[in-house]
Amino acid sequence: MISKVNRLIEAMSRELPGVLSAAVVTVDDGLSIAEVSRVDGLETAAASAYLASIVKSNGKAIGLLADNEVTDDILITTTKYHFIIRHAPDQPFFIFVMTTRDEWLGKARMLMKKFETELARFADELVEQFRQAGV
Repeated sequence: MISKVNRLIEAMSRELPGVLSAAVVTVDDGLSIAEVSRVDGLETAAASAYLASIVKSNGKAIGLLADNEVTDDILITTTKYHFIIRHAPDQPFFIFVMTTRDEWLGKARMLMKKFETELARFADELVEQFRQAGV
């Protein structure tokens, strides 16, 4: 099952030339299930753990500010990069992508949504695999 997620994240990263790093991450503990990095020295797995806290905090804040709203994605922009986090509230995972500022955000969001749907098809199997492994 993990190999399917790895292939999925690899395919997504190939479709966006500006992707520097991407991962599928568990919301509860920030464990990186699958990741790809196009730049040496990026700590994608470590960053994923911190991003999980952003996903959880965002959910709480949105609940307080706009009770019936659901977050489509979380966008963090720096002078050089875009960090996009996409999490469907009914899924135990989120997708994280780091791109250059030159990457087209609309295309990145569209692709993440597409791959999120594909990931959701086998999310239950993946969760069960993690439970059995004691993760």
